[in-house]
Amino acid sequence: MKNLTRFPLTTVVSACLLALPLLSQPALAQATDPGEAQADGKDKSKLDKVVVTGSNIRRISGETPSPVQTLSADDLKQSGYNSLSEVLQGITANNMGSLSQANASAFAAGGGGVSLRGLTVGATLVLINGHRMAPYPMPDDGERDFVDLSSIPFDAIERVEVLKDGASAVYGSDAMAGVVNVILKRSFNGTNMLGEAGLSGKGDSRSVHAAVTHGWGDYGQDGYNAYVALEYKQRNATPLSARPYLTVADWTPYGGANLSSGSSPYYELQPKTRNINLLGKFTKKISEDWEFNIQGSVFNSQATQVGVFNAYPVDAASSTITIPTLKWGPANYNSPTVGSVGPIPVPAAYANAGLLTLSDIGPQTQKADTTSYRLVSELSGTAGDWNIDASIGWTRAETKLNANNFLSASAFNTAVGNSSYVIPAAIPANPYARLRGVTAATYAALAPSASATSTSDLNFLSARVSRELVKLGGGPLSVGAGFDLIHKSTNEQFPAGFSSGDQSSPIYSFAIGSQSISAAYAEVVAPLTKQLEIDAAARVDRYNTYGSSATPKIGFKFTPSKQLTLRGTYAKGFRAPNAAEMGVSGSTSGKLSPVYDPVQQVNVSIPELQLSNPKLKPEKSDSYTLGVIFEPNEIFNFSLDYYDIKIKNQISSPGLLGSIQIAAAYDPANPTTSINNPYLAQIFRNPDGSMAYETYKFVNASQTHTNGVDLDMRGRFDLGETGKLVIDLSFTRVFKYDANFFGTNYPLAGTHGPGFVSGDTGTPQNRAVLTTTWTRGPLELTGTLNYTSGISVLDPSYGYNDCATALAFTFPSGKVPNQFCRVPSFTTFNLTGRYEVSKQLSVHGSIVNLFDRHAPYDLQTFGSTGNGAQYGGAPYNPALHQDGAIGRYFTVGASYTF
Repeated sequence: MKNLTRFPLTTVVSACLLALPLLSQPALAQATDPGEAQADGKDKSKLDKVVVTGSNIRRISGETPSPVQTLSADDLKQSGYNSLSEVLQGITANNMGSLSQANASAFAAGGGGVSLRGLTVGATLVLINGHRMAPYPMPDDGERDFVDLSSIPFDAIERVEVLKDGASAVYGSDAMAGVVNVILKRSFNGTNMLGEAGLSGKGDSRSVHAAVTHGWGDYGQDGYNAYVALEYKQRNATPLSARPYLTVADWTPYGGANLSSGSSPYYELQPKTRNINLLGKFTKKISEDWEFNIQGSVFNSQATQVGVFNAYPVDAASSTITIPTLKWGPANYNSPTVGSVGPIPVPAAYANAGLLTLSDIGPQTQKADTTSYRLVSELSGTAGDWNIDASIGWTRAETKLNANNFLSASAFNTAVGNSSYVIPAAIPANPYARLRGVTAATYAALAPSASATSTSDLNFLSARVSRELVKLGGGPLSVGAGFDLIHKSTNEQFPAGFSSGDQSSPIYSFAIGSQSISAAYAEVVAPLTKQLEIDAAARVDRYNTYGSSATPKIGFKFTPSKQLTLRGTYAKGFRAPNAAEMGVSGSTSGKLSPVYDPVQQVNVSIPELQLSNPKLKPEKSDSYTLGVIFEPNEIFNFSLDYYDIKIKNQISSPGLLGSIQIAAAYDPANPTTSINNPYLAQIFRNPDGSMAYETYKFVNASQTHTNGVDLDMRGRFDLGETGKLVIDLSFTRVFKYDANFFGTNYPLAGTHGPGFVSGDTGTPQNRAVLTTTWTRGPLELTGTLNYTSGISVLDPSYGYNDCATALAFTFPSGKVPNQFCRVPSFTTFNLTGRYEVSKQLSVHGSIVNLFDRHAPYDLQTFGSTGNGAQYGGAPYNPALHQDGAIGRYFTVGASYTF
């Protein structure tokens, strides 16, 4: 914990003084429910008081002014999935900007994240047992931090609480859209063993999943409990070639272009993944009022992404290729060098084809091997009327990126020059076979294996308190306060061959930096009457990188009758700029679309390079919710919540908006177009005056405004001898999703915008999940209907205001069949079943996408394997329709407890 000494002394003292009168409040209550408290042998008067996500004060009622969706361990299992990332992809509040491992060309390759309200993974805070976790070492889009959900062990989860309003007043940065609190098992006694296997209806994507949990010690009788959980999970890749309807790359039958690149035999709809997770916890009762626990875990997640071939356009006039190079990394992040190797002669056959594809080398592949470490200790108890908690934690995520089959420009130039690699005179009949006469050593030199390790660290120290003060009309006035000290550091690296410029990747990023944060906060729960409760919270966070942020929140809960509750909140929030945005960092996703150079009077494509900006300010948000809960009887309950979130001062990349911004960049050779340059962009030219590349710095220049409603209904029916039936419906409707970039407003609800964020998800307006569970004796059956509404292929934020422009890559003639101008809605049905053979043994099974619904065609997204239809890849949207791409999927298993 040596990094904690780096906090500014005055800030630490200030935070301590603010919290000194109150000390601390138990964080372990985040993971405690009334049943667990009773099992622990605690006083009955305290049984019904719990802390829910979004508050720091224990309360009797779990219904706070904030809307919270709780997914129990049973809910997770009934979903039909065995990955938390997959489950959260399906919740209705998740939308644009979510991440999955199915995106083969992501900056955050191998990671998975949730995006509440479609405000990106950077605006959703993910906690484990109420505490922060080190983010994934490779930020989304080379910018946004997020916690990798795909690495969290599925079988160790007790429940997941999803807070669906702003919570910066409680948790600080990143909680503008909401919070996902993953609560792991608090305790366990005995031994449980689980095993299951899965297979798609096509006979591929085979998976195995095994877990064992062993615990000892009865907390109530022995005064302690300890458990260890081990989980192993592996899933084979799903080849694109096994789904013929998604291998379409020749659109000429529809009047489009033939975009077949030859890469499709290697493309994968789902990468090969593997998880090995080890988790342990020891809890000790020190005295009647004090408890100590220590919890540690090591989570390992692997994902292998298969990309495109090394391919280069051929100059028809000279029958040569030129390989672009980019020398850029932490050592020269402010002075990149763009160059090229060549010209390299190629046979006329490739000049006629217009492209040299080195398919014999194999497709570019990246293997992300991530290990996440977590060690947290908590001390909690009571002193007089105060509930006290102190916690300290060390977390680290370490990703080793292995890159294979990426061409070395210098080695290729040398090999062609000395004839150790001879390009065939004609395009081979089998372009994937190794060429005769080319040795294994030459191939190894042409595409050397490369690796680099990126790390992300987050250490914290916190102290919290809460107590009841005076009696009010509706109960005791409760207060809570505390402080947090946090240190974050990021060291994202790409292999040396890329930073030296010898190898290149379609996406490339690096980031080095650190932050020290100190925070003090307070909260009040005031039940003024038996009908009216007022909650208020405030927090001040100080960052050594930019300064301070103050965030208040206030909420009310009004219960005029037992059956009816009205609730609402108003909150301010913020997201602090991170190391990727303001440290030693940079990223690129290739070249701009051809733009007109007024100096050379030609259309050119030049690399766009994203730079950090140490002068960034935090993003800020205003949000409110207003809802009603109606529960007329024990059979039925209903809630309807309206949300409205506006994020201002958003950190944006002008380069991601495309070449539309190039005219406003500072161009020393053409100053007349550079009068106003709010984008901190600059064009750099070669000695001959031609454009070389363009740089952009992150700027606080955008805002997003979204609102909508969440509808949740549950019915519980006792059918007598026929059994019991529980029906749950969750529905989210997005009324507005407006993005304002550099002063221009773009309405994007129901469109494919904003396409330059994450994997080009799109923003569907309606999502619904209907779950029906029937139990009779030892048998339980659950059916889940998942619905996502359709979206248009338009994206006004990117200048795609009509279908012809949006799909110009696929249909260059501008004549697009109407069937491709809108991505249809998508509905799947999952079925799960469980049978209790005995008290010890249960068997279970599931079928995801029972009716084998195909993923609808989406010709706009670039998030799928092969960079989407516009580049000859798979024409579907993995963020919304992955179950359709995989098809019907079967899982069977058993669990034994002794």
